[in-house]
Amino acid sequence: MKTNSGLDLRHCGHAHATAIRELLLDVHDEVYEGTDDPLAPREAFARFVDSWSGKEDFACVVAYDREQPVGYAYGAPLTPVTTWWKRVVPSLSAEFTAETGARTFALSELMVRAPWRGTGASRLIHDELLRARIENRVTLLVHVDHVKVRALYESWGYEAVGEVVPTFLGAPTLCAMVLAR
Repeated sequence: MKTNSGLDLRHCGHAHATAIRELLLDVHDEVYEGTDDPLAPREAFARFVDSWSGKEDFACVVAYDREQPVGYAYGAPLTPVTTWWKRVVPSLSAEFTAETGARTFALSELMVRAPWRGTGASRLIHDELLRARIENRVTLLVHVDHVKVRALYESWGYEAVGEVVPTFLGAPTLCAMVLAR
């Protein structure tokens, strides 16, 4: 889909996982270069890419500007057996955390390369990924210390519902956020 901004937004799914894997990793490497994020190393992030893209309902949008990758967003719906909400503090009600496979879309990654930051590209990618989704809410996790990123998501309508520390070594404290649709 070509946008007014001139970006070409391309939808990918589980069937495209192998074809887009290196692109996702290359963009990640550039975005996280020089950071001390525990997922900055390519091998560490590759495990997450493989896990998410291995889901049958994996959805991804990659943006291009004249065939140059700009950035991407991806995720998948939470299933009834998800542990997504289990470690959130304060604890959330059973009613809030009950998943059906069609209730909540988990936005795992949204990243944009430096030349396109501040251009609205991240919002375009985000909105295109969610445009045809059937879920009635979206959730994401963002580093508690990334105040500007949290504020950006809040300006898009996301609300913080708690904090969580993932189980992998060196994991930072993350803010769990939800967008009602």
